[in-house]
Amino acid sequence: MKQNLPALWWLVSTLLIALVFGAMGYAYDQAILLALLFLPGLLILRYFMPQLTPGKQPKMLLNALYLLAAVVVIEYLALIFGHRVAFDMLPDTLPGPVFHPLFILLLIAVFIVPERLIARYLERCQPYDDTLSFISERRRITLDPGEILYVESNDDEVWIHTASGEAYRTKTRISQWEAQLDRRFLRVHRSWIVNTERIDEYRPTRIRIGTTEIEISRKYKEAVRQRLGKE
Repeated sequence: MKQNLPALWWLVSTLLIALVFGAMGYAYDQAILLALLFLPGLLILRYFMPQLTPGKQPKMLLNALYLLAAVVVIEYLALIFGHRVAFDMLPDTLPGPVFHPLFILLLIAVFIVPERLIARYLERCQPYDDTLSFISERRRITLDPGEILYVESNDDEVWIHTASGEAYRTKTRISQWEAQLDRRFLRVHRSWIVNTERIDEYRPTRIRIGTTEIEISRKYKEAVRQRLGKE
């Protein structure tokens, strides 16, 4: 049931936004259509928002503003399309708030903010996988992800370092490992992913796991600080 909460919220919030349009004088079918026209832009925002590259706060904020502005334009054009094609109405005959940027931003927030909170709640509730399988030196390796200390990228090879002292070489790119590993793991450098539960020492510029010192690059510094809760 919990896994269906995001889809359920999108359905409920679509109906709520339809009610908002209905309160502005639109017929029931028109209100539903306008609410549905918001979905493409919101799906774009939902997809690209997690992919904003961690880094310096001003740059990340600027990228987020660009994305949000693009979505507002998409929603604005969707409203014009809906009114002109579906309703045969010109924009200058419409209620003022419909095309106000703040009104559009409010509708976006009604969709996105609760959905992101639900997604994070489900992520925290999801249990860790007990096993992880991959190919190393033409052998299938299966181990507990919690035993991985860190993942190291070295040119076209990626090494999986474990608590037992084993190191496994793979051809899987580090970006693919980043997507595959669970929330215990954190990218701290273009060449390093660490198991946050195995960190022995954290400093603003580096992390120590056992005897291995791992540099935190400037690109990931802010994301690491926020994740580890350190100043």
